Amino acid sequence: MTTNTCDIAIVGGGPVGGLAACTLARAGYAVTLFERGAPPAPDAHANDTRGYALAAGSVQFLDDLGYWAPLAQRATAIRSIIVSRRGGLGRVHLNAADHGRQALGQVVPAVALEPMLDAACRDAGVDVRYQSTLADVGDVDNGRRPLRIRGPEGEGTWAARLILAADGIQSPTRKALGLPVNRLRYAADALVFDVQPARPHNGQAFERFTDEGPLALLPQADGRMNVVWVAPPEACEQRLERDEAERLRELQARFGWSLGRLRPAGRVVRFPLERVHAPEPAAERALLLGNAAHAVHPVAGQGLNLSLRDVATLLDALRADRAPDGRPRFTSDPGVATTLAAYARARQRDVTGVVATTDFLARGMLHAAGLRGHALGGGMMALDRLRPARDHIARAAMGLGPLPRHTARHLARPDTEGAA
Repeated sequence: MTTNTCDIAIVGGGPVGGLAACTLARAGYAVTLFERGAPPAPDAHANDTRGYALAAGSVQFLDDLGYWAPLAQRATAIRSIIVSRRGGLGRVHLNAADHGRQALGQVVPAVALEPMLDAACRDAGVDVRYQSTLADVGDVDNGRRPLRIRGPEGEGTWAARLILAADGIQSPTRKALGLPVNRLRYAADALVFDVQPARPHNGQAFERFTDEGPLALLPQADGRMNVVWVAPPEACEQRLERDEAERLRELQARFGWSLGRLRPAGRVVRFPLERVHAPEPAAERALLLGNAAHAVHPVAGQGLNLSLRDVATLLDALRADRAPDGRPRFTSDPGVATTLAAYARARQRDVTGVVATTDFLARGMLHAAGLRGHALGGGMMALDRLRPARDHIARAAMGLGPLPRHTARHLARPDTEGAA
């Protein structure tokens, strides 16, 4: 059997795998992307109302790469966020204008982001293999790690200097690599759907903590709001069995009337919630990215943003030096142990911090009654009045920590021949 070779093999073609593929191809690497889905059809996203909540730092990274402009016109700015507790005192109001910014983040429709990344991969010269799934990963031989792939024409073998697993929370690649993972199945699921409020949202997002779990509403295009309603599995099951009008009445009772009457605007999707954290994301000539490395509770909308920072950090870890014209030059061998170890160290604090914070918000805010409830309410009221503390929370929400901006801004454009 013939063995195909590439510099970097990426398993999983979602937003994280897709962005990693086109970005690393622009850095000069030969990249092969294996995606289990079929090639995108022209009308594949026609009825897709999903939206991706991108923090300001993620938007900045996409802009540095040159990928934000085609998304900007279809994005909806998050200009403020109101955090509150149902049936309790205290709320925190985060406003972009207080920080000299137009938005704390943006909600980008899936119908815009996913086709953009498909086109970016083509423009960057990524070898995309659709309807392809991992069969097995072999041992390293002569600086390359083999992987067997099942595709439309049968089984094939590739050998890569670096394998990137971006194949989601269950990650067959992670299992094949034998990397350990810590898992916690939350006693909760999430119902996700759109509503059309009677009043304009004006770019305002809401995060409301209830006795069942957090309830979030994010501004969408066309005046819609995307609802992420977390509750115990049995409550989610009951709500799915009810008719639409009854489900909306219960949502209205839990959320309130800040936006007037809420009307249905799309189908309901249910997701089981699980925390996944691989304490060591690197194996020999292999790395875990995105949900394969860390899946967090949807509270505060940090999951995808955390994963995009994986891509930004990997890009910087692969930079060797700069050319005389200032462009970054990248290491010829992307899978050496020292590079992967440097990446893992660089990601540790951010990943463990977000995992811990989202876990606390998901579980620590439940059943906050009595003295504990009063303490939480008093703490939220104080936080709303103390500007330095509120600024700290806002910066965390915006994801404005250090990112390798020079490396991203000076990548070769998609129509050039690799990095300098």
